[in-house]
Amino acid sequence: MFHQSRFALGLAAAALLLTGCSSGSPSTDGGSATAAPAGSAAAETTPAETASKDSMTVAVFSQFTDMDPATNGELVNSYVLHHMYATMFRTDKDGQPQKELCTDYEVSEDGLTHTFKLREDAVWSDGTPLTANDFVYSYLRALSYGVDSANQIYNMSVYIKGAEEYNLHAIEVGDSFDCTTEDHSNVGIEAPDDYTLVLTLKQPCTFLPLLMSSGAWIPLPQTTPQHNNQWAFEPGYPVSHGYNLTYININEKCILQKNDSFYNAADITMPEIVWQVVPDSESQHLAFESGDLDVATEVSSDTARSYEGTDSLWVAMDPSTYCIIINTGEKGPEWAKDVRVRRALAMAVDQTAVTEVIGSTFYPVLKSYLPFGLEGINGDFRQERDDQGGYTLVYNPEESKRLLAEAGYDESNPLHIEYYYSTNSMHGDVATMLQQMWGAVGVDVTFKAVEAGVYYDGWYAGDYEIARYGVALSHPITAMNSWTTAYQQVATVADPVYDQMMADIQATTDAKEALQKTHDLEDYLVDQEAHLIPMFQFTMPMLKNPDLQGYEMHVSYPYFGYASFK
Repeated sequence: MFHQSRFALGLAAAALLLTGCSSGSPSTDGGSATAAPAGSAAAETTPAETASKDSMTVAVFSQFTDMDPATNGELVNSYVLHHMYATMFRTDKDGQPQKELCTDYEVSEDGLTHTFKLREDAVWSDGTPLTANDFVYSYLRALSYGVDSANQIYNMSVYIKGAEEYNLHAIEVGDSFDCTTEDHSNVGIEAPDDYTLVLTLKQPCTFLPLLMSSGAWIPLPQTTPQHNNQWAFEPGYPVSHGYNLTYININEKCILQKNDSFYNAADITMPEIVWQVVPDSESQHLAFESGDLDVATEVSSDTARSYEGTDSLWVAMDPSTYCIIINTGEKGPEWAKDVRVRRALAMAVDQTAVTEVIGSTFYPVLKSYLPFGLEGINGDFRQERDDQGGYTLVYNPEESKRLLAEAGYDESNPLHIEYYYSTNSMHGDVATMLQQMWGAVGVDVTFKAVEAGVYYDGWYAGDYEIARYGVALSHPITAMNSWTTAYQQVATVADPVYDQMMADIQATTDAKEALQKTHDLEDYLVDQEAHLIPMFQFTMPMLKNPDLQGYEMHVSYPYFGYASFK
């Protein structure tokens, strides 16, 4: 399925999240088993399986690689972490951040000083009070970790005063850097008292609560080692949310059990969750059919369609986008610099026809880059823009031919392009259809197809002309920021006008005004300049025990703490 490669990049590009981010390399499709990290429970005897329905088993599609919030960028790890750690804010089933570890917060008129009052009944699972100093330590630890945390701390460095300089100094010093003794008086992170946290920003951030709901913004105990993430594989390490980690084998499974020290433990209804590694989607399907799984998180569209109309199908709206990127950067081809050619390629694509082939039930067509499910001015960001007219570069092959001819391309001088994609999942089917559609307007298309495990190495390096791209997102502004020249490792959207429009958004203190400007920025990127061609959105079809109730989807994370069996 698409999710493995999609989310490895997606969390990084979203710089949160979500979502969430990774090293930039897609996780494998099962691959060869690797040894468990030092300190993990892999060498222990596997606990006896629980037959009781006081336990549920959830299949995940790859092994567990990193359980340290400061460095993790893989979705599967985040599924588990979402059950283990409380955050300042927590996204609800509508994707909106709600106060969790804070009882109140204030923002100064200039948008630069954010003051949080923490709840005083939150404790770590070992009984130690959770205080503002845990936040200070955790944020400084993340900033001083090293290059491995670069994706996870991106927004901290962009928005928190002095954070970028502190991080660069920490990288220069290396592993001897100690955030408990190093001067951080110029960094905008402080705890005036045990239950007050103050963040001072260098530029406004109207969506800070959303950032603080995941990733490196998760507070950890002050006993957490620096420059080391092996502690996170130790069962029993103090946590702050509904579940303790009691067992983990990175290639097999991890087991969570209810944390009775959680301040809201009375609302946690599922006593135990077993996360079982089952990389193959058909294997997940068969295990679900045999009753060995209560939830299969990765199934094919064909399998999902066979369950339509039953209580076993759970279709969650995934705020993700699948699009085609045209490389207009320094490493891109000369033809890509001509907006007429880019617009012509966009108008030659019939997105509806593509989704009908790959399964329109689970891949709804998108009219622009950002998907449904993100915060808008007064509702859903995508819906409110679509209601105003939306994308105008709709399927029009005759107009596509006219634009190509205007740019100097015809039968005697056809446009030649190379389409870059990975060979896993449905990407080959999409590539074939694009080749046919572009061929119908006189474009000669060749393929550059590579294995999923190396696809994003070439993508990040800018080694392509035109390519497929998929990403999970959490907020319109962070999503659009990923196309600024400064954010990209090698700029494939290199547009100074876009960069300035984004800078203007980031300087805006009014949230609604910032989102309106983001609508304008998306229109510029997609409709006016055609740097990318929108395709479709993913849903997340999953199978679940028909007797399971109370499960929720928090953006891209399934949550089972409130679940139970009928």
